[in-house]
Amino acid sequence: MKKTIGIIGGMGPMATVDLMKKVILATDAREDQEHIPILVDNNTNIPDRTAAILGEGEDPLPELLKSADRLTAGGADFLIMGCNTAHYFLPRMMPHLKVPFVNMIEETAAFCAREGFKKVGLLASAGTCKSGIYQRALAEAGVEAVQPQGAAEEAVHAMIYDGVKASNTDFDTTAVREALAQMAKDGCEAFVLGCTEVPVAVEMYHLEGNFIDATEVLAEAAVQKAGAKVISHLPHKA
Repeated sequence: MKKTIGIIGGMGPMATVDLMKKVILATDAREDQEHIPILVDNNTNIPDRTAAILGEGEDPLPELLKSADRLTAGGADFLIMGCNTAHYFLPRMMPHLKVPFVNMIEETAAFCAREGFKKVGLLASAGTCKSGIYQRALAEAGVEAVQPQGAAEEAVHAMIYDGVKASNTDFDTTAVREALAQMAKDGCEAFVLGCTEVPVAVEMYHLEGNFIDATEVLAEAAVQKAGAKVISHLPHKA
């Protein structure tokens, strides 16, 4: 019998839908009954994670734990969350969780190592970059992480907040495209999409590159843990 996935969502709502969609598409199923039961708590009351990390906003931990408790009470066998930045608070969450948690950051770093990537670019929010959660996980896996600096970092952050979160389909991605080109020139073999909105941005703005979608990595890991057969959509190094 398949396990039930619990998604701590609302960070943001569109990214939550993207994660659920990827879980469904990563499941080898021919009929409804072969798919995985999924519970979603689309908790839009969770305060902004980047603001909290930068010391400019409310602690999201209480609302994260409320979501975890609601999902557990509803029958979730294990939990996932699509917000990369929220994983910064995971060490404080873990003592309170009653069911296992699949860590997207660790799963993504492990994927990069398995595929043999030595140097990757990190596309993430300012909070995720500042927290160092990806840099540490990738370094432990033997992979060098390079992140945009200065104006390039601001451009990626703006694409997340002023583009995807604001549902702005006309957002100017010129600076982001220039940053991708420069990072590739500097030796990045692939780009880790380390913010849940960035995969949405890639599709919305038709960005090009060798992208490792952390949301997809998490979705496939969750499908496997739930006991279903995985259909992988991840890029593999030649």
